[in-house]
Amino acid sequence: MSAKKFEGEEPTKYLDSKSPEERDLLIRSMLPLVVHVVSRMSLYFPPHTSKEDLISAGVIGLIDALNRYNPDRGSSVKTFCSLRIRGAVLDELRRLDWVPRSIHRASRALEAAQDAVAHRLGREATEEEVALEMKMTMEEFAELLERVKPCTYLSLNEPAYDSGEGDALTHEEVIADNQTPDAVMHLLNDEDKAILRNIFEKLPRQQLQVLSLYYMENLKLKEIAEIMDVTESRVSQIHTLAIIRLRSSFLRERQT
Repeated sequence: MSAKKFEGEEPTKYLDSKSPEERDLLIRSMLPLVVHVVSRMSLYFPPHTSKEDLISAGVIGLIDALNRYNPDRGSSVKTFCSLRIRGAVLDELRRLDWVPRSIHRASRALEAAQDAVAHRLGREATEEEVALEMKMTMEEFAELLERVKPCTYLSLNEPAYDSGEGDALTHEEVIADNQTPDAVMHLLNDEDKAILRNIFEKLPRQQLQVLSLYYMENLKLKEIAEIMDVTESRVSQIHTLAIIRLRSSFLRERQT
């Protein structure tokens, strides 16, 4: 039996179905969503990570999401399932202890260097200036960016606002949702919205371009690399710097 396509519709009516066949069709029809979520997250994975194992974890998250979905809470099936799939993959990564403490220390050192240069110069630092602050060559700095990539996912997956329900929108959803900005942004208070706007305005052009193309236009790394005429590895480096800058600046501004 081929999986039914639910293009352009919310398959809510199938969630309450007593038929095992229809439930199976629903799950199989949404497997591409699991692959999509894991593929988007793979930007942050270290090279040794098994994508197949993470897809398996995502499928478990999908099934759990379909069992727990409540249309009365306002979110679509796709949005709710995406959040749960992402959470299941993160749980599996944490179980594998995918980010050693040394990587967290390196990420904090990079944040501190970015902050120090920005404070001293009164503007956002260039990569060369941050590397100089850290007493690294550009080759060593590029290796550092590769090592700290996993930390940038954990920061972007943090809730963008407080919620007692356990399913708050993350910073990634806030950045990515260009279809209903008013519905998303009202969840942030006016102060937080002003902080985010200010940070984005100050980001270096390349970093802002990568964030916009990746999260708002949903382009793949290869497509972004072609647009910017750089390598995929270079796009990944720019993305890492942008997210670390976004996180540290946002947290610092909220504390002042």
